[in-house]
Amino acid sequence: MTSIADPILRARGLHKRYGTQEVLRGVDLDLARGQVTVVLGENGAGKSTLLRVLAGDLRADGGAIAIDGQSLADRPEAARARLIYVAQAPPLAPLLTLREHAEALCAFRGLDAAKAQPELERLTAALKLERAIDKPVRALSGGMAHKAALVLAFLADAPLMMLDEPHAGLDVRSALALRELIVERRQRGTALLLASHLAEATLAVADRALVLRAGRIALDLDAQALQAFAGDARAFEHAVLAAMVGP
Repeated sequence: MTSIADPILRARGLHKRYGTQEVLRGVDLDLARGQVTVVLGENGAGKSTLLRVLAGDLRADGGAIAIDGQSLADRPEAARARLIYVAQAPPLAPLLTLREHAEALCAFRGLDAAKAQPELERLTAALKLERAIDKPVRALSGGMAHKAALVLAFLADAPLMMLDEPHAGLDVRSALALRELIVERRQRGTALLLASHLAEATLAVADRALVLRAGRIALDLDAQALQAFAGDARAFEHAVLAAMVGP
């Protein structure tokens, strides 16, 4: 495990099972501020479960999590106030518009809605949602609803962002815009944890890449190791596949 001084998130010995199936098996993880960490793995490796447990969306069967020094078990509200999590199918209210979701988000997080308005407009423009901002979610396509959830995540401006398959359903232009937003937030000191299966997108933004296999971290590549691939997505894919398959 990579040791990090003053991590935004610290997890130790995480276990999670569904019935008799153990999905997480003693995961230890520290996340650095101002760093993009990408979790890769085969379907069923536990990527989404890991993010849900870290975000407090699922209760771990064992282990401990602290977010910005706040115990997720002992002080869940304080811990979760420091993060924003976007699932693959975010639970947006179908009758509310993106603007109304943004207003509710600001009220919940104690943000000034008037001051957040220019940022909302900037984010919707970046992801080409200007014409959809006042449409109810049920009128949006799946891809547009996913982009709406991403807009809300960036609007929240939490010190820790967790995004599960954020590139899913995005066209090339939106994927590039998302990359720019991720890099921008990293430069502002935000820690981002992404679950993904895209090698090229990972190499483009990641400071660190983890491969999850059978509920454990099988490979942990730091920035120097990622730079050694020199943008060669195929070579990176082979390294990731080797870690997924194991010895």
